[in-house]
Amino acid sequence: MGHSFKITNMQRRSSVVSGSLGKGLFFPQDDIQQPLQINNIEEETNEQTNDEYTSLLLMDNNDNGDINKSNNNKVNDELINQEEELLQKNHIKYNNKSKSDIISSWENSIELNDQKIKTNLFLEMQNLTFNSIPLMITFILQNSLSLTSIFIVGHIGKLELAGITLGSMTANITGLAALQGLATCLDTLCSQAYGAGKFELVGIQVIRCFTFAITCFIPIAILWWGYSFQILNLFIKDSELITIASNYLKIVSFGIPGFILFEVSKRFLQSQGVFHASSIVLLICAPLNFLISYLFVFNLKFGFIGTAYAIALNYWLMPLGLLIFIYFNQNLLKCWPKNLKIEQIFSNWSKLIELALPGIIMVEAEFLGFEITTIMASNLGTNELAAQSVLSSICSLAYQLPFSVSIATSTRVANFIGASLVENSKTTCNASMLLGLIIGITNCIILVTGQNKITSLFTNDSEVIEMVLKVFTLLGYIEIIDCLNSTSAGCLRGQGLQKIGGYINIFAFYVMGLPVSYLLTFVYDFSLVGLWLGITIGLSTIFILQCLTVFWISDWDKILQDAQKRNNDV
Repeated sequence: MGHSFKITNMQRRSSVVSGSLGKGLFFPQDDIQQPLQINNIEEETNEQTNDEYTSLLLMDNNDNGDINKSNNNKVNDELINQEEELLQKNHIKYNNKSKSDIISSWENSIELNDQKIKTNLFLEMQNLTFNSIPLMITFILQNSLSLTSIFIVGHIGKLELAGITLGSMTANITGLAALQGLATCLDTLCSQAYGAGKFELVGIQVIRCFTFAITCFIPIAILWWGYSFQILNLFIKDSELITIASNYLKIVSFGIPGFILFEVSKRFLQSQGVFHASSIVLLICAPLNFLISYLFVFNLKFGFIGTAYAIALNYWLMPLGLLIFIYFNQNLLKCWPKNLKIEQIFSNWSKLIELALPGIIMVEAEFLGFEITTIMASNLGTNELAAQSVLSSICSLAYQLPFSVSIATSTRVANFIGASLVENSKTTCNASMLLGLIIGITNCIILVTGQNKITSLFTNDSEVIEMVLKVFTLLGYIEIIDCLNSTSAGCLRGQGLQKIGGYINIFAFYVMGLPVSYLLTFVYDFSLVGLWLGITIGLSTIFILQCLTVFWISDWDKILQDAQKRNNDV
C-alpha cells in the first residue's frame, strides 16, 4: 500500500525503495527536510560509494541479478508490479519478465530524464483507490475505539454523552495527538536506518522514541490526575460535566503507555515493509473494544465510565497483538539490538525532537481547533455539547475516507518527484482531487439522505437529535470541502511543502474559522449552526489556499531540486 519506486541517495536515480507510511497527520520519509547526522553506530560505512546504496531490494550478482529472498518479498513484488505496469502502459519493451530485467528497464528509462515514462488520470485514480482501501480499513477501525464510547454512552443520557466527549477530546488534544505527532519521527529514522542496512539501529530508535514519549507523558499524567478538574473549570462551569471528563482522563491514563508502545511498534514493523500487521490487530481489537465496553457499561454495571476502562484495556491489547505477530515472525527481530547499552537509549534525543516537532505542531493545530469548538458548544448548554459530539464524531468518521486517499497521494507524488517525473506528479495531484470530489459528493449524499437514521445511531434524545438535524445539511457541504481539503493536503506533503500546509492550517483555523464561529455563535445567536458555519469558512480557506499552492504557486523545478538535495543528505 503506497509502496514507492523512488530516488535513492545514489547519483543514478533508479533503485526501488519501500516508502514508510505514518498515522495520523503523516510525513513520507523523503519529505523531511532536516539532514540526519548519525554518530558512532549510526555512522555510514566508508565502504559505500556514490554508486552503492543498501536498498530494501538487493541485487545478487552471484545469482544472475535475481532479488535476494527476504521477509519483504511480497512488498517488493508489489513495487515491481507498479513499475512493470507503467512500463507496459508506455510500451517500453524489456527482454523477459524477470524482476532484474524490469528494474533494469525502469532504471534505463528514468536515466533518460526525458519524461519517457508517463501515466494518465485513469491509471492514477486506479492506483490511489487500490492503495487507499487498506488504509481506510485501518483508520476507520482505529477511529472506532473512541467512537464506540460515544456510541454506547449516547444511549445512556445527554449529560454522560457530553462528559465522555469532553474527556475524549481533552485526552486527544493534551496527550494522544502530541504522542502521535512525536512518533512520526520514526517514519524517517527507522526507514533510513533499515535502508542503510543498519538493522539494529531500527530497534534502538524505537526504544529511544518510546523512552522519550513516556518521559513526555509523565507531566501530562500528573496534570490529568491532579489538575484536570481545575483546568477544565477555567473554560466550563458545569461541575458535573467536568467531573465526568476528569474521571475519564484518570482512567484512560493507565492505557497511554500501551498506546505509545503500539505507535512505536507499528513503525518498527512498517520500516521493514510490514504494513498489514496493525490492520490485522485492529480487526481483532476494534470489535473486542465494542464488546468489552458494552460488557463493562451494562452487564458489569460500571455505568458510562466503563467505556474509559475498555479503552485503557484495548490500548494494551493492541501492542500485545503486534508483539504476538512479531513472535510468529522471528525474522523481524533482526532489527532488535542484541547488546543494547543504556547510554544509547538516552543519546541523540535532539534528532527525535528535530523530526517530531513538525508532526506535533500540525496534528495539534487541527485537534486544538476542534477542541475549542467543543468548549464553545459546552458554553451553550448540555444539549448543544451532546449535539456537537455527535456531529464531530460523524465528521471524523467520514474524514477517514479522504484522509486515506491523502496518504496514498503524498506517497505517490513523492515517488514520482523522486524519480524526476514531474508531469506524472501533476497527473497524480489531478487524480487525487477528482477522487476527493467523488468521495465528498458521495459522503454528502449519504449524510443528507440518511441523516435521521445516522443520528439515531448515536443518541435517542429528541432534543439532541433536533439540534443535530439543523446542522446536517451544512455538514453535507462540509464533507465535500473537507475531502478536497484532505486530498490537496496530500499533494502538498508529497511536494515536501508540509511547512506551508502548517501555516495555512494555523491561519485558516485561528484567524478565519474560529473567530467567525465565535461571532456567529455568541454575538449573532446562531447557536450550533453558527459554530459550524465558522468551521466551514476555515476549511474552505484551507482548501482554496492549498489548491493555489499546489497547482499555481508551486515551483516544480525547485521542488525537484530540494528532493535531490534531501536524498543526497541521507
